[in-house]
Amino acid sequence: MNKIAILMSTYNGEKYISEQIESLQKQTYKEWSLYIRDDGSGDDTIRIIEDFKKKDLRINLIKDDKNLKPAKSFFTLMNKIEADYYFFCDQDDYWLKNKLQIMLHKISRLDNTIPQVVYCNLKCVDQNLKFRKYGFDDLIGKISGDGRFIGNDMPGCVMLFNKKTRDLVKEYKPNYDNVTMHDWWVALVAHVFGQIHFIDERLIYYRQHVDNTLGAGKSGNVIMKLFQKDLLDKQRRLVRKSFKQDMEFRQAFKPILPQEKKIMLDNMMRCYDKSIIYRLKFINSYDFKQMSAIRTFAYKWTFVFMLKSSL
Repeated sequence: MNKIAILMSTYNGEKYISEQIESLQKQTYKEWSLYIRDDGSGDDTIRIIEDFKKKDLRINLIKDDKNLKPAKSFFTLMNKIEADYYFFCDQDDYWLKNKLQIMLHKISRLDNTIPQVVYCNLKCVDQNLKFRKYGFDDLIGKISGDGRFIGNDMPGCVMLFNKKTRDLVKEYKPNYDNVTMHDWWVALVAHVFGQIHFIDERLIYYRQHVDNTLGAGKSGNVIMKLFQKDLLDKQRRLVRKSFKQDMEFRQAFKPILPQEKKIMLDNMMRCYDKSIIYRLKFINSYDFKQMSAIRTFAYKWTFVFMLKSSL
């Protein structure tokens, strides 16, 4: 039987973690193990986990006083846990009872001799699990191809990936300081070396609240967001983070990069010292598309005219 590992990183999650663990226990697919790494919580999180652990042998707690932040914490779990399939799990969401079953059925029918990622859709909810409209609801599943080098449409909580994906992530370790998020990195690995598959079913309630480390952002459509005062700063941060991550990806996987990706990333690296005309030609030479046309335009404009000032 395949070993299924659900990886969770917790930090001061006492408000919602019980509901999340209970949603895992209600899954129709029962043969899983939950590995929780606590990232130095100062509230009641560990006690709550310990109470669940006493009653459910599938739950494992890794205590750690270090506060690594989400990305490094999840990378630590990936490097430690051996399994056939992996799910990322946030402490404050809620999984529909057939999430595991549907996603595992999908990935089991794929060629698992290569890296595979399967991801599902989600539904944004408020702190009480009541539906609330966010633009993010309609953006999952909208990125494909080399667009993954400039954007990510799959938060970790919607992802399932196989051992081949994890083994590449573990073997070719990056400088984690240059990786924006663990989920984005895994998506890049699957895009370049394997396959990505989208299940357009909303199998998770994605909770939005004031304590979120990351979230879906403010409600409202993308056009309205274009007029926010901090839009330019947000785009510059996105360009900076994605460029640093892409260059780290180039460095980490340099020995095994497919030739076409090596050429693309080499040309991207040259953009820093080249002219605006060079950057414009480069960004329009590849299938770089964000989650919407407006987001794509905003990213490309910032990359072409403000790359140097963003780094």
